[in-house]
Amino acid sequence: MSNQREQGFHDFPREVRELRGRMEQVLPSYLAGLERLSQLPEEFSHRFWASCLEALLAKVRSDYQKWQVQAQKVDFLAKFMTLGVDVALKAGGREPIAPPSFPQLGVSISSSGKIEPDWIGNPHREPKAIFVTYDEFMAIAQRVKDELLKGTIVPTSEDEIPKLIYNIAFKSP
Repeated sequence: MSNQREQGFHDFPREVRELRGRMEQVLPSYLAGLERLSQLPEEFSHRFWASCLEALLAKVRSDYQKWQVQAQKVDFLAKFMTLGVDVALKAGGREPIAPPSFPQLGVSISSSGKIEPDWIGNPHREPKAIFVTYDEFMAIAQRVKDELLKGTIVPTSEDEIPKLIYNIAFKSP
């Protein structure tokens, strides 16, 4: 014996209307879900490139902090040596010398994609490299990240990300 109720052919149009009504209620949320599902691969791609940028920023941040520590050591030694020279000069009746200034550190961004800590006035910097402060560099990197997440910039390899940073830094005032 079957538990299903047998229905006559005359009930079929009513059943179809009911089914159509339920489908029309479900259809908007179903279509929205399909649209969201179709956007996931694209969104994943945007987030992937943003995470590649974050990895680059972590490396630059680490290198910059190491340079900052080394610069502080050099500054301390220079001031200590200047103090010793001043004592000798004063003993000889001469004028003391001015202490050297702390070097202004920043980040050098080259057109080849090399990003590294640097100081202002570095004579060995690449000719087309752009020198920016660390804060300016982070602001430029944030602009690149925003563009990556929007999808207006879509790199094809990780090597393009430093070049994108260079291009935006080059265009910035």
